[in-house]
Parts: sequence; structure tokens; C-alpha cells
Amino acid sequence: MSLAALPTIAARDVPVATAAQMSAADRVASETLGLTLEALMENAGRQIAVTTRALLGETDGQLVTALVGTGNNGGDALAALRHLLGWAAEVDAYVAAPPDRLRPLARRQYDVLARLGVPLYDTTTLKDSFIAHRVRGRHAVLDGLLGYSASGPPRGEVARLIQLANAQSGPKVIAIDLPSGLDPDSGQAPAAAIRADVTVTLGLPKPGLLTEAARDAVGALLLADIGMPAKAYENAGIDARLLFANGDLLRVIS
Repeated sequence: MSLAALPTIAARDVPVATAAQMSAADRVASETLGLTLEALMENAGRQIAVTTRALLGETDGQLVTALVGTGNNGGDALAALRHLLGWAAEVDAYVAAPPDRLRPLARRQYDVLARLGVPLYDTTTLKDSFIAHRVRGRHAVLDGLLGYSASGPPRGEVARLIQLANAQSGPKVIAIDLPSGLDPDSGQAPAAAIRADVTVTLGLPKPGLLTEAARDAVGALLLADIGMPAKAYENAGIDARLLFANGDLLRVIS
């Protein structure tokens, strides 16, 4: 299925969740409803892989890399690579910290890929020229550096990887949940932000993704069902009950 063939939904019909509301919904899902964050990550990883296949048209022999942060956004990217590997893509990952600094869920995904023989690079040990050369030759790059909980301008290794990724014109870039460096609520970028061809946002869009200021960074906006129950949003007064009635991966149109 191509991106153009995905079911659509008008932006005006999509409820949004701020970073604080999304964090609260995650807590309700895990602590009240008993839905593990690991299950949500697995669902997110598959939706990102499906998006990648739709963007590229195929996965067999396609070269896909992930830029990986230390948190759950990075775990989503690593989970997506595992699916893509199973669909005959050639995958690798560039991680913005040594593996012992990854959060537990991201580290679990990392360890699985390591056992599968996927090349996993600690970018703190690599020169700019090596990373740029490798990223430039890929068909697609998954941006899993920062999630909705990040605040302030990107720093250190993450800022470096954003700049290196933006300097390469070859690969298609898929941002996971939101382009790294973009403020989820305002759509502003306090410093450099990933420029994505496609952003696949998870559960509900963050309001910043629908702003004019974010348009160039977001690219085409897709909305993915990752199994977050609509009940998780009720405390915030958000009604998401019928959002995915026509499909679990939607193209948001203005």
C-alpha cells in the first residue's frame, strides 16, 4: 500500500493531546488499565515499519537506518528495524549514547537486534564523515532521537545527529511521533529540528504538528493506532473513540 492509498482524515476532525496530556494517558494505560508500555512500543514499531514500506514501495533489499535516542522514542525506532529486517530490508542503527545509557525498554529492543546481528553504532565513537557517508547512502532514515517529553533545544550528540541528518539529501526521512527538536505543543523549533518527509505520530497528534510553523519539518502527517485505549484520554476530556474506525494508519489532510 502506498501513502496515497491510506485512508484519510481531516485535520479539523482529529483530537490532539499536549505533551502533558499524552504523558497522563500513558500513565492511565499502564497503571490503571494494565496495558504495558512494551506492548505499545511493539505496536508503534510495526506501524513505523508499515509506514516505511508504504513510503518506499517495497522493503526487499532497501537500506534503512535509524537514528536512536536513549528513551522510548529510540525504542520505537529499534522495534521498527526488527520488523523491517524480517521484511528483507537491510538495517542498521546509530545510537546517540553507549548502550548502557538506554532506558530499559529501548535497551531490550537494542539487545534483540544485537542478537540478530544488526549493526548498532555508538555515535559518540564515530566521526561526522563516517555517519554522513552511511546515512547518505540509505533509502530511508528513521528519526527516533527525541519524543514528546523532550524539552528545550536538542543538545550534545542528539543535536549533532540532527544536523548530520539534515545535511543529507538522499534518504527519505520518517520522524517517529514528531520530528526531533520540534516542540510538541507549539510546533516551534528552538534550535535545529529534523526535516522529515513523513511524520508518523502515535496515538494522537500533538498540537504543534498541525501548526503552520511545523509544516516544513513534519512533511506528510500520518496518524497511527498503537492500541492506546480511548479511555486513557477521558480524564483530559478527549474523545478518541471513533478515531480509527476507518483504518489503523491514517493520512491527515488539511
